[in-house]
Amino acid sequence: MRRRLRALLTTTLGLAVVLSPLAITSPSAAAEPKHRVSSAPEVFFPLVGNGGVKDRKDYTPARGYTRITAPCGKSVRTSTPGVASVYERTVRGATRYVVRVRTGADSMWTGYSYLSRVAVADGQLVAAGQRLGRLGQVPGNPGCTLRYKVATGSKPTNASIWLDRYVGKAQPTARLFGSAGFTVASFNILGANHTANGGRKGYKSYESRLVRAFRLLDMRGVDVVGLQEYQVKQHDFALRRGYDEKWASYFYKKGKTRDTDNAILWRRDKFDLVEKHTFNVPYFRGTPRAKPAVLLREKATGRTAWFLNIHNPTSNKKQGNNDRWRAEALRIERQKVIDLRASGRPVLLLGDFNENTKAFCAMTAGKLMISPNSLPSTDCAMPRSFHSIDWIFGAGQVRFTSFAKDMYPFRAKINDHPIILARAHLQD
Repeated sequence: MRRRLRALLTTTLGLAVVLSPLAITSPSAAAEPKHRVSSAPEVFFPLVGNGGVKDRKDYTPARGYTRITAPCGKSVRTSTPGVASVYERTVRGATRYVVRVRTGADSMWTGYSYLSRVAVADGQLVAAGQRLGRLGQVPGNPGCTLRYKVATGSKPTNASIWLDRYVGKAQPTARLFGSAGFTVASFNILGANHTANGGRKGYKSYESRLVRAFRLLDMRGVDVVGLQEYQVKQHDFALRRGYDEKWASYFYKKGKTRDTDNAILWRRDKFDLVEKHTFNVPYFRGTPRAKPAVLLREKATGRTAWFLNIHNPTSNKKQGNNDRWRAEALRIERQKVIDLRASGRPVLLLGDFNENTKAFCAMTAGKLMISPNSLPSTDCAMPRSFHSIDWIFGAGQVRFTSFAKDMYPFRAKINDHPIILARAHLQD
C-alpha cells in the first residue's frame, strides 16, 4: 500500500527537477505541442491556438532560440510561472518587446520575442498560461515570428525539444522564486458524528479513519492543511496518538470552549507561528462560527503568509436552505482576504465552500485570487473540467507549480471528500 501511495504522490503532484540540456530526450511520438491541451499550472505552448502556427525547429546553440511562425497579433502566453521581465527594443524603427519569465535567480527561464504589445508589467508575478501580450511583426520581415527561448541561467536548451517533452505536463522545476516551496492541502475529514454507531455505510470509526488520514498527509508530503469537520473527539484522539509532536494546530478556543471543526495544522519543522486570530462566518441558519487565520513563517526562506480555513453551510433537508448565509459567508471571506492583503503579505484560503462556480467567481473577481489550476481573470474563467466544492486559493506573492484533486481518500473510505493539494511558493 505504501509503495502505491508513494507512486501516486509522484504522479499526482508531478514534482520534478530542472533538467539540463543534455538530459532532454528526443521528441516523442505524441501530438505536437501546439495541439495539446494544458491546464494551469502545467507547461503551456507559448501561442494561443494552433491555426497558422508552425514551430520551425531551427534551434542552434549559437542562436539559442527556436522560431515559431504565426499570424500577427496572436496572443503569446507564458509556458512557466515566475516573475516577468519586460524589455523594450527598437527593431528597424519599430518598438517591440521582449518578455522573460524567470523562475528564480540562475534558474530556468523562458523568453518571448518580439511582441507588439505587452499585457504584463516588469516585475509582475505570472502563472503558467497567463497572457503576456501580442505577437508583432519585425519591419522588413514577411509575417510574424516568435523567437522562443528556454534556458537555465546562461545556458540555453533546444526549445522545440523542451516543448515536446513538457507541454501539457507538470512544470519541470522543483524551485520557484528561489524556494522549493511547500505542499498545502484542504481536507474535509468527515466528522466523528457521521460514523458513530455505524452511521454511514462502508465507513469505519473515526479513530481508524483519522489514523489513515494523518498517514495520508505524511505520504502526500503535506506541510500545511486546513481540516474541516475535525471534531473535538478527533482532535483529542490525535493528541493521544502524539500527532501534536509533528503537527502544530490552531482553532477557536475560549476558556473551556473549543471549536476544532475548522483547524489549521502545520508541520513544526517547516513553519513557525507568527500571529493568530479567528473571524466569524455565518454557518447553518446564520449561526456565527469562528474560523482560524494564522500568519506562518516558512523556516527555509523566512517568508511569511496568511492561511485561512473555512467551511461554508450547505443546504439540505435537515439544515434547511442556507443559500443566503453561504453567499454572506463568501462576501465576508473575500473581504477578509482584502483586509489581510493590505499588510502586503500573501494569503492562502483553504476550505470546503459547498460551492463550485459561485465560490470561484467570488474569490477570483477583480483578480483578487487564483486557484492553483486557474489563471488571473476578471470574468470568472473557471478551470477546465474541475468540479469540486473544496478549494485552495492564493492572493498576492504566491504561485503554484503543481495541483491535484486526489480522490484516494474518498475511494478508500477515509472520508467523503477528495484531498485538494498544491505546491505553493512564496516570493519575498
